Amino acid sequence: MKLFPISCSLFPVFCLLFLPPLFAFQRYEFQSVQMGVPVNIVLYADDTALAKQASDAAFETFKRLNSIMSDYDSDSEVSQLSKKNAGEFFSVSADLFSVMKSAKHYSDISDGAFDITVGSYTKLWRRSRRQHELPKQIYLDKAKELTGNHLWDTDEKTQRIRLKKNGIKFDLGGIAKGYAIDKAFEEIQKFGIKSVLVEAGGDLRLGDAPAAGWTIQLAGDTTVHGLQNTAAASSGDTNQFIEINAERYSHIIAPKTGLGLTTPCIVNVFAPTATQADALASALSVLGQEKGIALAETQNGAAAKIILYENKKSVETKNWQKTCGGLATAVK
Repeated sequence: MKLFPISCSLFPVFCLLFLPPLFAFQRYEFQSVQMGVPVNIVLYADDTALAKQASDAAFETFKRLNSIMSDYDSDSEVSQLSKKNAGEFFSVSADLFSVMKSAKHYSDISDGAFDITVGSYTKLWRRSRRQHELPKQIYLDKAKELTGNHLWDTDEKTQRIRLKKNGIKFDLGGIAKGYAIDKAFEEIQKFGIKSVLVEAGGDLRLGDAPAAGWTIQLAGDTTVHGLQNTAAASSGDTNQFIEINAERYSHIIAPKTGLGLTTPCIVNVFAPTATQADALASALSVLGQEKGIALAETQNGAAAKIILYENKKSVETKNWQKTCGGLATAVK
């Protein structure tokens, strides 16, 4: 799960390298900071006013979803949900229900490697980063009692959420950004614009290809050409970590221990949606190479590659090269 707010991507996750258009539409680029990260929108349209209107709607979608899903905002919907009494079902917005339903699914299939109830751990590690000291074990033990996918459930018929214990704190950092990208992407397409790229803090969603396709640079210095109609996400700790007592701790928390990961890695994931790619990238970071790739192999339309930071050893799903169109090249 992602822990700290960032004003730039965790590392140069996806450098957007665009080919010149070979068709009549004009290329437009828009930038904004949303959800604490840079958001870039590239689209092709035949009307300047339409392009601006579509991008404004997309940025507004990010802003609206942040007010729902930010655990930094005590007034956000997810923060208010964390304050509800256990035992009762509470109605939530369609967006919050959708992202929490997806989160429960990814927690189930990853055996808890992905878990949005790590909020209590998250707060401890934010303090650790400020104080440069490990969380005290007594506080980790208390946080562990409030962590687990089994501590809450959903009622799909009524779109309601129930907490099974008081004090659970939700952290949607490993999935909310991907969900927001998808919703912003969909908002742009409502304007009839099909050739579009939405990127936020390194995660992205691609529409129809301009000319020869979209070209992106993945974390780990790999350039991929000719992409269209896919999503990608990356997770890792090459920049976001702290060192305490000569031990390096990632900003990514292992839900079962409450500790930051100590095996630095880079995870790249392709999937049909940014929501799926974001959640899988988070889960695979915790699972590690063997279990992570095994999980990715079971996901329709997904492809993944995990690179260990220290020795550059990598493993990938069987469809990785095919997903990259056979056009992945190392950057010299």
